[in-house]
Amino acid sequence: MNAYSPADWHALLLLAGMCGGLLALGLLVRRFKFAPVAWLAGPPAVVATHWLLRLEPPGVRMLALIPVLLLWMKAVVTAASPEKPLATRWLPWATLWPGMRLASASPERRIGRVRDTRLLVRGLASIACGLALILAAHGVWRYFDSAWLATPPLLVGISLCLHFGLFSLLAWAWRAKPLFRNPLLSGSLREFWGRRWNLAFSEMMQESIQRPLRRRPRTATAAIFLFSGLLHEVAISLPVQAGWGLPMLYFALNGAATMIEPRVITPGSKVARVWTAFWVLAPLPLLFHPWFIQGVVWPIAGIKL
Repeated sequence: MNAYSPADWHALLLLAGMCGGLLALGLLVRRFKFAPVAWLAGPPAVVATHWLLRLEPPGVRMLALIPVLLLWMKAVVTAASPEKPLATRWLPWATLWPGMRLASASPERRIGRVRDTRLLVRGLASIACGLALILAAHGVWRYFDSAWLATPPLLVGISLCLHFGLFSLLAWAWRAKPLFRNPLLSGSLREFWGRRWNLAFSEMMQESIQRPLRRRPRTATAAIFLFSGLLHEVAISLPVQAGWGLPMLYFALNGAATMIEPRVITPGSKVARVWTAFWVLAPLPLLFHPWFIQGVVWPIAGIKL
């Protein structure tokens, strides 16, 4: 069975109903601002999704868990934000834009902006390059008979298609700033994780964790990285039901390195750039562990053992 071919469409219909329930929860907390309800809704939703799709292949489970996590965190951010947009404005923000700033749900914040054509070009070019790398990875596997040799270009190709391709197109359509902003220019881990890589997650953490813990910055930093590890366990380890603890370890290491960073390096220096690249890339096999690579990543390029 292909990793991305559903075995039972009825389970997917039930999943769609649960996503609708999470949207209804978001609308509810948008009005009443009761954060504990939003936070407590996530674990049951994840457990229910896992149970509903327990017989599905890993790729289907991953693609199901990600929107459940996204809609859950949309509800959490909505409950934490002082803003209260109309439901007709909140729903497009919750379903069509991955960013987590509730202010961007207001059309007045976006309509006056001119769509940045560079984002459109960048998105299309990134998708084209990403698809080329995915095809190249398939060719490497077939020619050299090595799935692991094909894995680096495959991972880069997927990232180009998703992070720098699709997300750039969404930013262009939404009249928003990109969520991935030249991460290769990062001069520190704080800059990489906080201002350049996946700003949707940074926005989410600022709204839901950093703001309540603003008087305890070190505690907030630790909580953010550990919670990120937990979310990646759900999105990476749970679909393949293996590799438990490795994504958490990746983010724990990066969290610890981020907290000691001001004591050991000067941000923006050459040493800082090497430091940043090391902590992001060296432990990457912990995040994308072999079970996830084999069960979810390789099937995208038709790679088999």
